[in-house]
Amino acid sequence: MRKAVIFSTVMTGALAAALWRSPVSPSFAVAERTRLRAHFDSVERELRARDVPGLTAAQRAARARVLDVLHAYQVRGVFPRNTDFPDRDVPVFIDWRGIRCGFAYLVEQTGHEDVVLRIAATRNYARVPELKDDPDVRRWLAENGITLAEATRIQPTYGCGGPTGDCAVAGAVYPASQGYKVATGVSVAANVATFTLNVLHTGLSRQASGIAAVGAGMIGIIAGAPNLGTSGPRGTLGLLNAGVGTASLALGAVRLIGNAHPAQSRVTFAPWFGARGTSGLAARVEF
Repeated sequence: MRKAVIFSTVMTGALAAALWRSPVSPSFAVAERTRLRAHFDSVERELRARDVPGLTAAQRAARARVLDVLHAYQVRGVFPRNTDFPDRDVPVFIDWRGIRCGFAYLVEQTGHEDVVLRIAATRNYARVPELKDDPDVRRWLAENGITLAEATRIQPTYGCGGPTGDCAVAGAVYPASQGYKVATGVSVAANVATFTLNVLHTGLSRQASGIAAVGAGMIGIIAGAPNLGTSGPRGTLGLLNAGVGTASLALGAVRLIGNAHPAQSRVTFAPWFGARGTSGLAARVEF
């Protein structure tokens, strides 16, 4: 009975540590799409409500067409993803799937695809203010009655979604922070130490060494599980933490289960020679 209780407790704890996740939230793609649609809707309303008395009739008409295109872009809801900068949000003129950002889409849909492709090839992550000296961009702004500040307002930044987010499909590589490297070193050292204590004959009791191994193993699993499946150094360290932790926990569990057994009798055999030249096999039983 005691053996079953110890085994169940250890394995339940290990399973909970390995499978624990924060409360389920919408996928990054869904959250990002919602955020960007709200952004473009807000920008469209803001620009439509703005009084622009300094524009010519042609500019007013062009501005209205641009805002209609922006509305269609927002309703369509297909936006770029940033896969080259997983640690921060950046503007993306054209992403790896060929999806245009809001500003690029407006320029392209008004007959200037060549401008969009040129900027994407040379300055794909540029913010609109960085393009103020581009003659084609200046011409487009003037023709369509859009100011540089308004174009900046239209252009959002795009996220990556973290190590297990949707951008992982593009092969984003996630580095391990210095803190995680240190934590991994401490975790692996603790697991190796407890593993050694359990394998070698030391003065530590089976129960004490088993508990130490289980504790160190669970720490390793907890440190490694969230990064399993992540590409790059972070995923490698996560696998190392989880693997070493699992081995240490398993050995600790074996020690604890073995400690739960009552003392077993031990039988040894040795040759026996009698006083009258007889011989045989002697058995010695220890309780």
